[in-house]
Amino acid sequence: MAPNIFENYSASDVFRDRHTLYPEFVPDRLPCRDAELNQLVANLKILLDPHKLVSVNVAITGAPGFGKTTIAKKTIKDLEKAGLANGINIQSFYVNCHSFRTKTSILRKIATDKFHIQGRGFSDEELIEMVAKRLEKENLRLVLAIDEATMLKGEDILSFIHLNELFESDIGRLSVIVICRRSEWTLMLDAPLSGRIQDLLNLEGYDMKQLREILDFRKEMAFFADVISDEVMDQIVQMSYRNKNARHGIEIMLRAGMKANAMNSAIITPELVRDAKTEVYPELRSDVFVDLKTNELLAALSIGRELSRSNAVATTINDVYTTFELVCNEYKHKTPSMATFRVCIETLEKLGVVSQSVSSLDDGSRGRRAKITIFDIPASVLVERVENVVKSKLK
Repeated sequence: MAPNIFENYSASDVFRDRHTLYPEFVPDRLPCRDAELNQLVANLKILLDPHKLVSVNVAITGAPGFGKTTIAKKTIKDLEKAGLANGINIQSFYVNCHSFRTKTSILRKIATDKFHIQGRGFSDEELIEMVAKRLEKENLRLVLAIDEATMLKGEDILSFIHLNELFESDIGRLSVIVICRRSEWTLMLDAPLSGRIQDLLNLEGYDMKQLREILDFRKEMAFFADVISDEVMDQIVQMSYRNKNARHGIEIMLRAGMKANAMNSAIITPELVRDAKTEVYPELRSDVFVDLKTNELLAALSIGRELSRSNAVATTINDVYTTFELVCNEYKHKTPSMATFRVCIETLEKLGVVSQSVSSLDDGSRGRRAKITIFDIPASVLVERVENVVKSKLK
């Protein structure tokens, strides 16, 4: 019998627990966010009152890496525990709109995961009514956390809030936490939605001292002693401070640790940190490409290849579509129509992967032309990352 490669694996490892550096990990303690946690708890605490059946709707905004998602996940996790301890049937449901981009897909996910209802074949109105009936039947209070919420329309978020109107007067069983960037929230906000949001937590960036405390906390969980020296930690903190982004520093530590393992090094050196930083782009979520659909992945790959080939600042949608046809043929994927391709570009723009602008035609003719570019990641790195995901999905 052939040896099992996992049983025979014996390489050195600088990590005590690598998972504690992953984006989905939620620590038991959140350094430097006590005030924001207290503000969110103050809003949601009424859900633990057995004599009051109400809904609470709050928004959490801030730039990437400021702790929005972690604060929300930590709070709803502890809220569930408190409800269990107090005999109150309260549950939470977290959804990231990078993966579930429509009101319909979120409703189906809630219906399936929470109530084992097969949501396909029902309209949104029917799904809302079914969810409301199950909330009432099970005497359940549900907190829905909607992350990257600007992938939805404001009216879609209002639909979840309005679900409470199906109950008797003054009764609310569904509460909503909206999570997004501050600038995007301002664009999405309208009078009806604004009137239903009871509080707004706007997270500011971390200062140097706070970043050091947060990154030291993660370092102690993730690495064995003496893997990262104080001098190297100072280096990582300095790199993170430019964007005041804790996630940036955490990703640098993760990648530097992986590079140390690959080199069988017992420590993380300054050069490994510099090397890791070139692979970390704080403006773009590290897992955004994993969540993309096949058409969107191939569209992103086409943009990266076209910009790399032309060595230009921007390209046109027609030029990218020509490359897109070649990419689809390469991966034996049926080429979608130009209309579908445009939708893919719009989605990539919403996700922050690409940017679009409109300019006059270069030859002086009347009319305008859309230009596509990328700001937050080099074209070559975009190609590399997307190709890795495409190969795993289409293998």
